[in-house]
Amino acid sequence: RYSLYQRSFKLSYYNEYKSYLSAHFEMALVTQCSKVLARYSLYQRIFNKNVTLSAVEQEHSSKGQEQMHMGYGLWAALGAIAFGTGATLIDGQVSADELELHHPHYQWDHQKMFTSYDHAGLRRGFQVYKEVCQACHSLQYLCFRHHIDVTHTKDELKAIAAEYMYKELNDDGEAVDRPGNVQDYLPEPYENEIKARLANNGALPPDMTQIVLAREGNEDYIYALLTGYEDIPAGQKDAEEGQAYNPYFHGYYLGMAQQIYDESVDYEDGTVPYKSQIAKDITQYLAWASDPYKDESKLYGMKTLATTGVLIILAYLYKRMRVNHLRTRLLHFAKPGYEQSISANAVVNNTSKYDALDRALKLPK
Repeated sequence: RYSLYQRSFKLSYYNEYKSYLSAHFEMALVTQCSKVLARYSLYQRIFNKNVTLSAVEQEHSSKGQEQMHMGYGLWAALGAIAFGTGATLIDGQVSADELELHHPHYQWDHQKMFTSYDHAGLRRGFQVYKEVCQACHSLQYLCFRHHIDVTHTKDELKAIAAEYMYKELNDDGEAVDRPGNVQDYLPEPYENEIKARLANNGALPPDMTQIVLAREGNEDYIYALLTGYEDIPAGQKDAEEGQAYNPYFHGYYLGMAQQIYDESVDYEDGTVPYKSQIAKDITQYLAWASDPYKDESKLYGMKTLATTGVLIILAYLYKRMRVNHLRTRLLHFAKPGYEQSISANAVVNNTSKYDALDRALKLPK
């Protein structure tokens, strides 16, 4: 209903918009009431003409006027009830939740049928996650080995994994630290949920392995959320400690402050780190993390379609070669006991069931 106000409408104009709706509804009622009063006035002029009426006619006239007054009084009462009910409904139906901004739609190349992920963008997205997001969010279902030949080489990932220490039991059953390897899952920022909530004012940072698939709008929602932080508009309550205002988030206030700014990340490949570029790279990386085998599925699909096309052509040629003689053969039917009447050259004699056809075509006997 409010798609035309998605960009320009602000909560500071909420009261003005509600007043407009109320006034619009009131004007509709006033128009209807004016029509009723005009009709009543017309009837009143007709009944009040200076004509000589008999006593009976005057009596009937007075009764008609009384009935008319009662009818229009009833209409006036119903109009007042309708106006009060409409004003109440308008006041209750318009709420701030209905004016929540909906994320726009963007054209992502990796969503096209014959286009893969931008692997340079995935490498930049991994860098953004490592430098910005990993302090609070985890990717607990993703291993370092998943990134081999996607974002980094195997040797690069070995060096990155060795930067983290993992707990391991030694031969004596004691927990010791060891450097990570490519078989390990990406490390979590907190040891448990309690410490995660204590560090974030009671809010639990979600795991981002499936965050793109778990949110309505997928990549569009994540990108809009990362770039949609704004100052709190007039008329909204102040944010609590540790909260930030974002019109794309349900409820407007979320426990994550804005993390992405211009030049907040220094890319290794020299790409200019605008806020929109950083948000695009991390969104694409999280989309890949949600489905790391999507490119392989597309490749297998294209191979299957190509192979199926070749097999269909070969099957058609084989059918033409092996079955065509069955389709083009000529069958003749003879009466029982006269099978030998069909000559070697498939010419039918007069004993055939096609005698009339043979005579019409003047076939030799």
